[in-house]
Amino acid sequence: MSGENVQITVKGVIENVVYHNDNNDYTVLEIVDDSNNLITAVGIMPMAFEGENVILTGSYTFHKEFGRQFAFEAFEKSMPSDVEGILQYLSSKTVKGVGPVTALKIVNRFGAETFDVMEHHPEWLADIPGITMKKAAAISESFREQSEIRGVMMFCKDYMGKGEVTKVYKKFGAGAIGIIRENPYILCSDDLGIPFGKADEIAKSLDFEADNENRIFAGVEYTLSYNASANGHTALPFDKLTEAAAEILEIDESIVKDSIEKFINNEYISVYRIDETRYIMKNSVSEDEKYIAKRIDEMERQINHLGVADIYALIESVEAKYSIRYAELQKQALIEALSGSILILTGGPGTGKTTVVRGLLSIFHSIGQKCVLSAPTGRAAKRLSESTGNEAKTIHRMLEMERDISGAVRFNRDEKNTLDENVIIVDEASMIDLALAAALFRAVKRGARLILIGDSDQLPSVGAGNILSDFINSGKIKTIALKEIFRQSGESLIVTNAHRINEGKD
Repeated sequence: MSGENVQITVKGVIENVVYHNDNNDYTVLEIVDDSNNLITAVGIMPMAFEGENVILTGSYTFHKEFGRQFAFEAFEKSMPSDVEGILQYLSSKTVKGVGPVTALKIVNRFGAETFDVMEHHPEWLADIPGITMKKAAAISESFREQSEIRGVMMFCKDYMGKGEVTKVYKKFGAGAIGIIRENPYILCSDDLGIPFGKADEIAKSLDFEADNENRIFAGVEYTLSYNASANGHTALPFDKLTEAAAEILEIDESIVKDSIEKFINNEYISVYRIDETRYIMKNSVSEDEKYIAKRIDEMERQINHLGVADIYALIESVEAKYSIRYAELQKQALIEALSGSILILTGGPGTGKTTVVRGLLSIFHSIGQKCVLSAPTGRAAKRLSESTGNEAKTIHRMLEMERDISGAVRFNRDEKNTLDENVIIVDEASMIDLALAAALFRAVKRGARLILIGDSDQLPSVGAGNILSDFINSGKIKTIALKEIFRQSGESLIVTNAHRINEGKD
């Protein structure tokens, strides 16, 4: 077909939104063009509504199942101005509180002036039977919000999807476009999470200079964030950060160096020294580390210490219950867990960690203490459930994680809504990163105990931070390392060799 794959422009009205993917904004539309032809158009279009005027740029393609389609790569949209288009637009339930019946009443009354009335004279809507002043105000608010979001979307349409645009609008409101024009890199903030590359593209379209201070700051933060997610580093040495950020920003290292010094003075980022080396980290990371350190001290002061005699009596009772005799280090782990606020229990396979956990569950249950078992992953939680005979949850589920429309994570359990349990036991703790550890500590209620089980030789965290090893090396948290192997089954040779490898032996 001669017209296929040739870039052309199609003008028309959206007759029907056949399909829309909320995740990536892929849309299938039926368009009525200026010659009254019905065209199937496919491409990326956030917030597509029936009745809108569109100008699409693309080419015709042929789909083996759906036939001839117009694949658009760029688009422009505008609100309908004729009565028929306005009615179609409002009938599609784009505006909250307006369906086909109400839309017909409004358009019959105000005709081509409908949109102006809805935006500037909402009280006039109350003259229509069935629309109260309260409903009229709600309709006007919804219409204005849609118009404002549309403006932001059209401004950012080449760079952001609907979810991202909605986040930007919710944060900045009607002034979003002005704020973005002044500083596109504000989009890179943690709560918005727009990638640096997208913000940089917007900035280039607005003729921002390469050495703009806002750009340098965003590039430095991006460098820190990238190294946190890709390499697990919570901080970078000053010189390495300068070199890496300068390469990303494609500007001279001296300019980046001077800017970082300024950012430190303005407390945008944090700095600390180890010997003669200065390390730089994002404030959010620094705040998480400081918070965890503070909570470790608080928890020790808040714990209700059990008497020595009571602890030994409880251990003897659980030994009698299960007809076992704990090894010395196992008994020491039980004592520390019962007497302190936080315990780290480490040990390779076959060293009896599960036996200790079962004993703790029995003891805490006998003295009326509620316990919860958790692990970083679903698989680890399942193994913990099977080995202890008690339900275990993922940490995210225990903390009641939710995601907003953009995918950002929030936890319903925090300082204001702490966990109900008196004892929180976390297995595979080596996999916990800094951000998750901070969320966990925020959710531990006053006077509760935290028991972390793991091994620094196990899988490290996916995110930034080496929490378990840092806790152990700090000397601030009591750590019991089980070393004696108890398994006597056919797997004992495998277990023994695993320990020999960890110890560096042949």
